[in-house]
Amino acid sequence: MNSTLTSPVSASTPNYVLLNGKTRISPAVLPLRSGRFCSSLYGFSDKLPYDLFRTNSEMALTPFPLVKVYLRTLLETDSESLHLVILDASGPNRKTVRAATMEAVLEAQISQATSVLADYSLTFDTEANGYRVDEE
Repeated sequence: MNSTLTSPVSASTPNYVLLNGKTRISPAVLPLRSGRFCSSLYGFSDKLPYDLFRTNSEMALTPFPLVKVYLRTLLETDSESLHLVILDASGPNRKTVRAATMEAVLEAQISQATSVLADYSLTFDTEANGYRVDEE
């Protein structure tokens, strides 16, 4: 089963993450129906999107470059999970967000592509207190 959006969209390639202290912030993402684990982090293409997120957050967040080594390490240490980068979220409490795989983001950064395919959509589940990957 493919867990992608019905109509994927192109989004700007993320180049930054936000740190809370020394920790990269990420939303809670629930396991897929198959039981496969899903990890994520927020990624931002530029100053305007991460400033908007910071404005809508109560945490004292600091921008930091999203580096290729970090993405490679995550992918190599846990190849069984679905790894997503939430793209230019406007705040930590959005009902829905779009995401690309970390593999796609890494590829876009290596090739210096200006955009990446946002082929996942996640919806916040208030009962489970986390995002669910919208599966077809």
